[in-house]
Amino acid sequence: MSTSTRHRPRTPAKNRARGNVPLWVIAITALVAAAVIAVAALLPGPRHSRPPAAAPAPPVTAVAATIDGQDIPVRELVLYLAQERSATFTHFRQKFGAEDGPEFWTTEHDGQTPAAYLRERALADVTRVTVELNLAHRQGLLADSGYDAFLRNWQAENARRRTAVTTHQVIYGPVQYTESNYFTYVLNNLGAALRDRLTDTRAITTPDSALRSYFSAHRGDFPHRSFAAAHEEVRQAYVLDRYRALIGRQAGSARVRVHHAVFDAVPVT
Repeated sequence: MSTSTRHRPRTPAKNRARGNVPLWVIAITALVAAAVIAVAALLPGPRHSRPPAAAPAPPVTAVAATIDGQDIPVRELVLYLAQERSATFTHFRQKFGAEDGPEFWTTEHDGQTPAAYLRERALADVTRVTVELNLAHRQGLLADSGYDAFLRNWQAENARRRTAVTTHQVIYGPVQYTESNYFTYVLNNLGAALRDRLTDTRAITTPDSALRSYFSAHRGDFPHRSFAAAHEEVRQAYVLDRYRALIGRQAGSARVRVHHAVFDAVPVT
């Protein structure tokens, strides 16, 4: 009777080696791997990563500035930004050789971007016009100098014109005003009425001596005409000059508070 001897199956060499690795080595390896991952998470992203999305534009009713107590909504400021865009582009093209492109508004020239320059000009414009509207209000020529009142008047005027066209009545000017065109129309008419009121109340005076001095200083504006022949034109030009100086002085001393969280977020493109 033969006797067989049983042998245990051999453990592969690689398994034996793995089983012999000390636990402290495994622990240190895990700690090092965790540290590498943590450091990588703190490193800045690649240079070609996308820039953060631009902040959303503020609502049109948000207040961008307050001038002599009068709130200026974004919707009104946008009108002045649009009016000054062309002049801003011309300024930076002629002075710095800047060309239109995606980075035109954000590229600095002498420490100022076209966007900041445009906002500065728009703020000066809206300050001057607000002073003018408030003066018209104090003189009894305007019931409400706020922009909300202007929008109501604009909508009412366009409604009146639509009705007139429907009923075949005669209207002068466009069938419908745009917001910008109606604003310009109102300001032009209001400015003329305000100049008349200021001369009638002698806030602006037109002595003959002042008119003659103006005529002499601006002789090129009245070519081949005597003072007597050009008297009325000289008077109107002189009144306009004094009126602009008056508005300019009041605008220079106006109380202007810019709400930068809104003002700086209004898109210029």
